[in-house]
Amino acid sequence: MTISLHPDSSEGRTLAASATAASPSTQAAQGPKIRARLFAKYVALFVAVVGVALLSNGIFEVFFYYREHKAALIRIQHEQAEAAAAKIGQFIKEIESQLGWTTQLPWSAGSPQDRRFDALRLLRQVPAITELSQVDSTGKERLRVSRLAMDVVDSGLDLSKDPKFTEVVANKVYYGPVYFRRESEPYMTLSLAGNRKDAGVSIAEVNLKLIWDVVSQIKVGERGHAYVVGSGGRLIAHPDISLVLRNTDMSKLVQVQAARAGRANDADALQGSPNIQGQEVLTASAPILPLGWTMFVELPVQEAYASLYLALQRLAIVLAGALIFAMLAGVFLARRMVGPIRALSAGAERIGGGDFAQRISIRTGDELEGLANQFNDMGARLQESYADLENRVEQRTSELSESLERQTATADILKVIASSPDDVQPVFQAIAERSNQLVQGLSTTVLSIVDDDVHLSAFTPTNPEADAALMAYFPRPLSNLPFGPAVRRGETVRIPDTELEPSLRDLASLRGYRSMLFIPLLHDGSPIGMIGQTRVEAGSFNENHIQLLKTFADQAVIAISNVRLFQQVQARTRELSASLDELRTAQNRLVQTEKLASLGQLTAGIAHEIKNPLNFVNNFAALSGELIDELNDVLKPAALDGKTREELDELTHMLKGNLEKVVQHGKRADSIVKNMLLHSREGSGEHRPADINAIVEESLNLAYHGARAEKAGFNITLNRDFDPAAGQIDLYPQEITRVFLNLISNGFYAATKRKESGEEGFEPVLSATTKSLGNKVEIRIRDNGTGIPPEVKEKMFNPFFTTKPVGEGTGLGLSMSHDIIVKQHGGTIDVASQPAQFTEFVITLPRSGAAQPIIGGEN
Repeated sequence: MTISLHPDSSEGRTLAASATAASPSTQAAQGPKIRARLFAKYVALFVAVVGVALLSNGIFEVFFYYREHKAALIRIQHEQAEAAAAKIGQFIKEIESQLGWTTQLPWSAGSPQDRRFDALRLLRQVPAITELSQVDSTGKERLRVSRLAMDVVDSGLDLSKDPKFTEVVANKVYYGPVYFRRESEPYMTLSLAGNRKDAGVSIAEVNLKLIWDVVSQIKVGERGHAYVVGSGGRLIAHPDISLVLRNTDMSKLVQVQAARAGRANDADALQGSPNIQGQEVLTASAPILPLGWTMFVELPVQEAYASLYLALQRLAIVLAGALIFAMLAGVFLARRMVGPIRALSAGAERIGGGDFAQRISIRTGDELEGLANQFNDMGARLQESYADLENRVEQRTSELSESLERQTATADILKVIASSPDDVQPVFQAIAERSNQLVQGLSTTVLSIVDDDVHLSAFTPTNPEADAALMAYFPRPLSNLPFGPAVRRGETVRIPDTELEPSLRDLASLRGYRSMLFIPLLHDGSPIGMIGQTRVEAGSFNENHIQLLKTFADQAVIAISNVRLFQQVQARTRELSASLDELRTAQNRLVQTEKLASLGQLTAGIAHEIKNPLNFVNNFAALSGELIDELNDVLKPAALDGKTREELDELTHMLKGNLEKVVQHGKRADSIVKNMLLHSREGSGEHRPADINAIVEESLNLAYHGARAEKAGFNITLNRDFDPAAGQIDLYPQEITRVFLNLISNGFYAATKRKESGEEGFEPVLSATTKSLGNKVEIRIRDNGTGIPPEVKEKMFNPFFTTKPVGEGTGLGLSMSHDIIVKQHGGTIDVASQPAQFTEFVITLPRSGAAQPIIGGEN
């Protein structure tokens, strides 16, 4: 079968449908289900690449366009704010210039009536001025002309302390703070002093409502506007005059707070924030000097970024179009790419299904066509290999079948060997039968050799006449047989044609043999028999037949050896039966020995413990004798020089040190002997009721004073917490006191050892408590010493186990304490410990029920 595919053919696009129409067995042989088709992957990858490229480009363009647009907005709005602030400043300056000609002449130059006419003329020329007051150089009001009230001449009002007089005298001009009349109309005070001192001061109350004309003419975009906020955050001018008349407070707006903080026109400050109407706007500001006001211009965010949104829409349209184009292009390219791949997949599937004769035809002129050719070459090679493999499998199957038959025959013979341990005849007969079953057309004979005589043991197939003649041929000496010498040497004898061997013609004529094979049965190199295989046809024997016969020969030797071994075992059994009484006697002796060994375990432990210190004493005693001899040799000269004196001092120091060690280990040996003597006694002491609190107190005092007497500088804090209800219990006071002394001394040792380790801030403490538990009493002895590791805790109550340095304990204290508490008094002793924190022994004693006394020793 051949699969053809061309790039522009419709068959390539419909190949997937034909490939899926394969047989059910082919579909079942397919691998795991494909999670995603290659066609969809290529289309998605192409669309993703194009989309990511376009999207990345669009994002970069939008980002930079946004930054440039934002910078332009900042610049334009800042310029508009500065221009609007300049207009407001110009408006105030014009009022200031109109007011200036009223301060040109001194008061003595004209009458008050003339000045009144000048003031009225000023009010008509400058509508923003609502009221005009003229004050002489002393601060007295000489004239007041108003649109809202009656005119006043020479009122004599003293304004010399008022800021609108004092400030203008000092600075020539004064801009007062914005205030609201009737909480609606904004006003400010404008004072101007003349160039001459006697010209006085003109004070004008300016209605700021007229600034609306200036503000309303400022255009910011399509829907933006400008407004003015005073230093206190109140709205001064706004296109919506109603907001001004309502005395609107603008100080809570974010943009107003930013302007008052001096960061209104930063790049980060020009962000969308709500205005007084709640609309999201972009705001810029500029100060109006020297009034302390601030001009704001705001533009709705939607209008400000309208061009940006339009650019985004254009980008989205371009991106969508590009993605559609990329999808179409991806579909086209994926079809051209996936079609050959599907053809390769279908071809590979058929090759995998065993159709090695199929060929894949792809005409794309690229790597896919080369891959198809490689698949075709692979199919041809697989077809050749498969044919060769079938031949090999058939041959190997035949070999395995033959090998299985041989193994089965071998197993059967081994079964016969196992079932006949005392007779070789069944084994020989089984070998002859199995050999003939495996190789048709052969006769097998098993012969045994006894004292150079050959005996016929078994042969197949049977033929009465020929068998009688064959048995008459044997026995005879092996050396007289034609093949005898070679068998004696342990060699395999092959006779391809008996007609060529005159000495074998008589033997061959008994059954009509033409070829013979003899395999020796060798035991330790000596022939004990042989297996003969004969054939009516002439020719050489197959090597596999020879190996099989050698295997049977080995099994025959095993059978013969088993029979001999069986006979030896029977003889040995008779010998062993005769020795049975002696064995039983030895067994009784062994039982008695084991009992003696059990009774001597304690004595062996004591001897082991005493052996080391006594050996140490003896060794050092001998060494001390040698040192004394050396000392005598040194002292022999009549006069001692400096060097001799140094040698004498060194020898003396060594002698003293060794003698101290002798004394130390002697004391230890003496302590061990004493404890062993106490351990061997039945017990001592009086069995009577006693106060447990008094016994614990006495033990604490004895141990404490004993430790202080033994060690200089010993100091430890003792804590007592005795339960009065503990009271009297029935016990052996002497043994219980020994237990408490042992546990308290161990606690002193552990706490002092931790103190000597140099731990900062550590103070040794030992506490003893008693508690009544009804018919029992609990005693706790706790120290804050080094603690007990878990591996030590498991063995601490074993005899002769100790963690103290050599010479400081025998390892019997805790063991004896355990025996006194548990065995003698029927109580319990437990221990809780944390390394480097604490150790606490918990003892419970029944109020009655003490058994026999047991004496303990030091640990």
